[in-house]
Amino acid sequence: MHLADPADPFSAVTHAAPYDYYRRLADGPPLRFDAALDCWLATGAAGVQAVLEHPACRVRPPGLGVPQNLAGTPCGAIFAELVRMNDGERHAVPKQVLARALAQVDLARLQRQVAHLAGDRVPASAAQLNEAIFQLPLFVMAHLLGFAPAQWPALAAWTRDFVACLSPLSNGEQLAGAQEAADSLLQGLGHLLREGNARPGSLLASIATETDAMGSGLLANLVGLLSQTCDATAGLLGNAIVALHAQPELLAQLRASPERWPAMLREVSRHDPSIHNTRRYTVDVVECDGVRVPAGQMIVVVLASAGHAESGFGHGRHVCPGQSIAHAIAAACLQAWADRLEDLPLTWSYLPSLNARIPVFSMGEIA
Repeated sequence: MHLADPADPFSAVTHAAPYDYYRRLADGPPLRFDAALDCWLATGAAGVQAVLEHPACRVRPPGLGVPQNLAGTPCGAIFAELVRMNDGERHAVPKQVLARALAQVDLARLQRQVAHLAGDRVPASAAQLNEAIFQLPLFVMAHLLGFAPAQWPALAAWTRDFVACLSPLSNGEQLAGAQEAADSLLQGLGHLLREGNARPGSLLASIATETDAMGSGLLANLVGLLSQTCDATAGLLGNAIVALHAQPELLAQLRASPERWPAMLREVSRHDPSIHNTRRYTVDVVECDGVRVPAGQMIVVVLASAGHAESGFGHGRHVCPGQSIAHAIAAACLQAWADRLEDLPLTWSYLPSLNARIPVFSMGEIA
């Protein structure tokens, strides 16, 4: 049965087969105005790269550093400090501190640790798989930060509640839960920092040595590390599982040559990425391929139409510094779960979202 094309880039995120649509977007002009959405679109590798690297394209509208519905709330206080959600000199040094700390993570050691954790938590059903693709990456990040295993479930639950504040689809109840979760995350991280209980060699211990450089945004950006891990890594894991079920021969090839897991995950990130859309706001006139976008405009950057390996983890000034960690986590989990995944008859749809493509699995024969 032929599926109708998505109506727009937002509905494409959860469409069963959006990639012909994305290819057609990529074949069109890199920048175009979409009258139905009343905004500009940046598409294809040229359009995406041009906008994400343009100095006049900012992550927030001028004069609105925090979304109006979060102003004056715990979530808003975190949002205002996140280096991934802000431009400007004040956030430049904290961004460098976080990137340095993440770059020092021993990926081989991390992968061995994740393999042990994932081996103890092999999902036996679709419901357990849906939980595991979110929970395991958050457990790993909590471990990297220096939290004890007994604290991981609460941190994971708070993080999943907190990310609701970042979605325009969240309802009032979810936003209220996000505020409570924000408070709990800040208190938990603050306690660990104040008590000096961060495990030696942990990410938190490393970042805490540069407290002055991080300034007032230290705790907020530690929350940011957890929240960035949440949807992007769950999407990477989930979309990789979709690829394994869509191409049954792939798992046998990976078993025979386990060194190919990283390449497989790079292909998933490129062809079925976790994050499909992001936004930029023009503070000056932007020109691309002869098209002029006035100042004060929103540009929806259709990352999934670009077809490059960085699609799911950002690009340019806002490339995700944790991409290699996410891939190490995903590779270890998938190897630990491979035998069980082969036996699970899975079908899938996608979590409602305007930006993130995250499968929701169900048990049943694939049609």
